[in-house]
Amino acid sequence: MTSNVVPFDQEARDVIASNYGETLFVEAGAGCGKTEALVRRVTKLLLSSDEVSVDNLAVITFTNKAATELRHRIRSRLEDLSINCSEPEELKRIRLALEKLDGAAISTLHGFARRLLTEHAIEAGLPPSFEVLDEISSQVNFLARFERFLDSLLLDSSWSRTLLIGDALGIDPARHLLPLATKLHEIWDLLAPGITLELESIQFDELIADGLSLAIKADTFVGVSDSDSDSMTEALGIVRSFVDELKSGFDDIQQVSALANVKLPSGKRRGRKENWADIQNIRSEYEQYREQIASFRNQLVDVVLRRLTTCVTNFVLDGVREQRNQGCLDYHDLLVSAREVLSDPRRGPLIREKLHNQYKHLLIDEFQDTDPLQIEIATLIASPIDTQTSSTWQATPTLPGRLFFVGDPKQSIYRFRRANISLYLEAQDKYADGKVQLSTNFRSTPEIINWINAVFGKLISPRLNSQPPYSELVPIRESAPLGNAVTVLGAEPHPKSDKVDVRSAEAHDVTQTVIQAIREGWSVNDNDIWRKAKFSDIAVLVPTRSAMNNIQQDFEKAGVSYRLTSSNIVWRSQEIRDLIMCLRAINDPSDSLATVSALRSSIYGCGDDDLYLFKINNPKAWDWVSVTAKEHATRTKDGNPVAVGLAHLAELHANRTTMTPSELMGQIIQDRQIEEQCATRRDPRESLRRIRYALDQARAWSDSDNGLLQKFLSWVDQQTMENARSVETILSEDDDDSVQLMTIHAAKGLEFPIAIIAGLPLKARQENGVRVGYPPSADKPEVGISKDLQTSGFETWAEAEQLFGHDESIRNLYVACTRACDHLVISVHRKESPSASDARTARHLLAEASQGVEQTEVDQSSQANQVNEEKTKGTVLRPALTEWQNRYNQAIARSHQNRFISATYISQAVNSVNSDAPLDPGLIKDASESELPIQGRGRYGTALGRAVHAVLQTIDLRTGKGLTKLAAIHAEAEGISELSGNVESLVKSAIQSPELQQAIQNRHWRELHVACPLGDQIIEGYVDLVYETAEGLMVVDYKTDQIQQDEFNAKVNHYRLQGATYAVALEKATRLPVIQVSFAFLSTNSDAIFVPLPDLPGAIAEVHEVIEREAEADSHP
Repeated sequence: MTSNVVPFDQEARDVIASNYGETLFVEAGAGCGKTEALVRRVTKLLLSSDEVSVDNLAVITFTNKAATELRHRIRSRLEDLSINCSEPEELKRIRLALEKLDGAAISTLHGFARRLLTEHAIEAGLPPSFEVLDEISSQVNFLARFERFLDSLLLDSSWSRTLLIGDALGIDPARHLLPLATKLHEIWDLLAPGITLELESIQFDELIADGLSLAIKADTFVGVSDSDSDSMTEALGIVRSFVDELKSGFDDIQQVSALANVKLPSGKRRGRKENWADIQNIRSEYEQYREQIASFRNQLVDVVLRRLTTCVTNFVLDGVREQRNQGCLDYHDLLVSAREVLSDPRRGPLIREKLHNQYKHLLIDEFQDTDPLQIEIATLIASPIDTQTSSTWQATPTLPGRLFFVGDPKQSIYRFRRANISLYLEAQDKYADGKVQLSTNFRSTPEIINWINAVFGKLISPRLNSQPPYSELVPIRESAPLGNAVTVLGAEPHPKSDKVDVRSAEAHDVTQTVIQAIREGWSVNDNDIWRKAKFSDIAVLVPTRSAMNNIQQDFEKAGVSYRLTSSNIVWRSQEIRDLIMCLRAINDPSDSLATVSALRSSIYGCGDDDLYLFKINNPKAWDWVSVTAKEHATRTKDGNPVAVGLAHLAELHANRTTMTPSELMGQIIQDRQIEEQCATRRDPRESLRRIRYALDQARAWSDSDNGLLQKFLSWVDQQTMENARSVETILSEDDDDSVQLMTIHAAKGLEFPIAIIAGLPLKARQENGVRVGYPPSADKPEVGISKDLQTSGFETWAEAEQLFGHDESIRNLYVACTRACDHLVISVHRKESPSASDARTARHLLAEASQGVEQTEVDQSSQANQVNEEKTKGTVLRPALTEWQNRYNQAIARSHQNRFISATYISQAVNSVNSDAPLDPGLIKDASESELPIQGRGRYGTALGRAVHAVLQTIDLRTGKGLTKLAAIHAEAEGISELSGNVESLVKSAIQSPELQQAIQNRHWRELHVACPLGDQIIEGYVDLVYETAEGLMVVDYKTDQIQQDEFNAKVNHYRLQGATYAVALEKATRLPVIQVSFAFLSTNSDAIFVPLPDLPGAIAEVHEVIEREAEADSHP
């Protein structure tokens, strides 16, 4: 639709594609084709001269998905260019770029940092094979370290007084220190270790003296009525009681408790004038004393909090250091380590010189949302080699053309991931001479763009270091033929007297709008062709996960199919909550609430009547752990669902220490047929996907932690918190015709034909829980646990943070609205006459800013449409019973057929041996791979053979270093310690053979698993040694058969099809010819004898015949 129209900003796009000698800072509005501009610049750079190749470029994006898409688009562009290229030199450059593209530095910032550290691990003080921990591993490791830290802290007598005083003030170590540690860990690179000095003695003398002086003012009461009826007398009585508590306190901990608990009411209007000689003076002294108490308490809170913060800071920094010493880095540590090695005064210059020569162009995408460390790393690489690294990035010069930035400050919404818009604005000022503006929007229709410009032109006002000026978008698309372009729901506020629930009214309108769009066939553009909208064209975007609840419920009532796209939401879904509740009951049998909740769930299907009757007949019904297995069996004989459920829980409880959480979860899923139950749910496929995702995450956790069930449940609790980060986004099926329900952050970078914005906050957000701030000029963090528990500078930081948060909420709304391609729907349901603070929320500001703008205001309150059942579930064509039975029998028959054929089976299939005779040990290693334990797969069939192969798999084949020790270890593992000498001799015969030493001079692989499809079968096996020569691949298969010289030919003939099968699989998998297969017969008293397989092509042909014959017979072990 726009291919023949020249964009308004074409000149800027040409500058991006051709100006390589200048540092460019591109501000690209939403939907303005920044990725296309980036691809053009990369391809033009690659074709500009022989001096720039793929190896000289580093392209940094925000997500792995974006990096993958960018690499794909660059490849597609290069392939398109190669088709029409007539210049030999240019074609050569294109082909070279395509060859190297897979290894190009096109990645996230963390991926680039990992590449940098891998190439310079020693200089960075890291082992060459350092490990990068994923999100789950990082969380698990951190929680494990914190538990040990908290235990030691609580047992440390030097901290007892601090903890007791903190507890008296309301600081709970068990509740507050973990979130404090988590917050500090996120900014650990800003922290410095500190010394935790012992708390000084707390002096209450002045507070007591001033309180007594004030309390005796009660004697100046001159009223004729009872003094108890005067409010000032009451207030002074509270002062007297407080002072008495301070004086009688056993120690300063009791005194602090009195200080924390005293509640002095305001005295500004207390006391009647006629009852006091000088009421104004008493009120003034009383208010001063209130302030004195508050100040004293705040100072004490500050001292205690800072001491605890220093302690936790030291724990965090010690943990980072310990993790580095173990060769493990988390994602944040990757960036910090990269910055440190580049800025190191001794090693940094050499590394920067290498990077400076390698990466001639750094292109940074989504610059507004990346970590502040990114600009430091980029500046260090792009600066002249002799630059002093002690200066700030703002003062460090960079070479022209080395850096290329692209971003949009209006879409900076990741402050919780350390994105800093003030840093973006500073960088934009630094490179102002190279600023380029992209404003032509290719995504949205003119009506949507005009609405966005009108509304956000009012809402986005420049604020120093917090909000950029608004840059208007220019539309280029055509309008949608059918359907409202911009729809506003709830334009008129609900009266305050109206008892309607705003969230429910909003959810109803959203549901009815979805149904309206489908029934009316709103037009959506699909590859330049207009068609009717489907459910999958619609996305409902909300700011937080909790805002989805009402919409989900209303969708289900109306029969609207929907899907969730965040992993955190999966943990909150009903089927997963039921599963986790079962695990809670298994973990803690004394938790009767968990037991009853698990039994009432769909997993055990017990009704309230079942539970009631069971409780009546069994006085200690929920004390199921004390019931013996025999008693459980007796109670389940009549099939009582409660008894059956409790027996199952008891069985799993008994195994909880020997099974991992993932195994327990898998057992519940299997025993209770939870996957089969998905068929009865609203969306079976979505439900099944959630269960499998949760099980996969449990396995990943088990792999990282190996902890018990309680730790896993604690980890799950963290995943369900509102502020928890998504470990992974759940991708939808392409053929799933359902409305997508996701957060605005999850929608960043995506677009939807129809976007519905809902769930905006009704009230000003109140920050709860532990918060940590690091003011720019501060040398230590500010901490706030609650309104009354804060460090001295926290309130100032929080006020500034509130402004940043408000500005980001507007940008968040801008991101949401610019996701719409063809139709935009916004809900501004609200109550009239909001408070001053609530009027500044995004919902109220949006409603106000959209007044008078061209839009369609819709009231769906009178609608109650439902989605047709046929539309929801589709038409199911059921075959006749006879046909169904035939299909069923065929499916059952196929399920018993093994599609995998091992090299062993092929060899045995043609050997003329008695089928009752034992299998030749030399053939066992490939037999029934799936049935062997993991440590035994691919190993030789006998204990001696397994030990020999295990040693040959790990030992240094060139030197044989450590042979005796390895032989003893593996012999003992196989239960043949007495034969360790034989193991050593057999391995030595292989290592000392000239053939093996010649083989390992080439590129080679040991214990290589190969598998490939041939027709409907898959052949597989483990090859002991494969090495590559100029002519092709060579295969070596070790044999420990102790045979005579004249038996070699017979043995080779016996193994010939096994070796030929390896050749077939290798050729198919690698597309390289296998030129020789040799059997190395090991000996305890001489070097190994290598015997090549004769007539390899003939043996390979015979393997194909066997496979075809087996396929026709359609039966094999």
